[in-house]
Amino acid sequence: MTKHTINTLLFALNVGVLVLFLRSSDHFILFLSIAFGIFFLVLSAGVLFLRFNYFMKSIVTIEKPAVLLTFDDGPNPETTPMILDTLKKHEVKAIFFVIGKKAMEHPEIVQRMLLEGHRIGNHTFSHHPMFALLSGKKVKNEIQQLQTLLKSHAIQTTLFRPPIGYSNPIIARVVKDLGVKVIGWNQRSYDTVVKNPMKLAKRLVRLSKPGSIILLHDNLVQSRDSLDRYLNEAKEKGIIFANEQHLIGITNEIN
Repeated sequence: MTKHTINTLLFALNVGVLVLFLRSSDHFILFLSIAFGIFFLVLSAGVLFLRFNYFMKSIVTIEKPAVLLTFDDGPNPETTPMILDTLKKHEVKAIFFVIGKKAMEHPEIVQRMLLEGHRIGNHTFSHHPMFALLSGKKVKNEIQQLQTLLKSHAIQTTLFRPPIGYSNPIIARVVKDLGVKVIGWNQRSYDTVVKNPMKLAKRLVRLSKPGSIILLHDNLVQSRDSLDRYLNEAKEKGIIFANEQHLIGITNEIN
């Protein structure tokens, strides 16, 4: 039973109690409005925050003491190759959640990710900005299109991350039907907001706690330019990053 199902049942129970005992009260409408408001807020949080596991289960931590870097929205020929260079230099492995349209334009970068020991994840074919509002058929098509593209390049993956981390009952049902497994995060770099590479590197060091899965974007210049400084500072502090064995472990965990 999902958290959404439990919350819906509790909401229905509360409304039933209000109707049964307080419908003649002068404050009935107020109490009913509060109940609806709380239900809506919880529902909205479930849609927007994948880590709450409200509609579907997602993995948001890695085995301690490792830290796992994940990159969304690539590949980008201006940034992803240098990110791969830096990861190789520091012997750090990551998961890249690629967008189908970009992977189709730059299959050589996706192949390089795989050859260098990283994992490829499905981030949908087009990264639709209103993914949470799509029908089940369109959600399924977005995921399957990219799966088909990856298979045409001999790449198999069961890892999936919805655009912007959206979650709802429709997405949850499609995920279950397709047998893909959701990887979330518990630390957000906000590299879309922090433009200064030095500040971003320092923020990433602060976020790198044992068991963290960090969300980054390999299509951003600031992520590219901060990565080497971040990994140097993190290793000086004794932070351990995911290696190939950790990635095998997280893959086995979700199978």
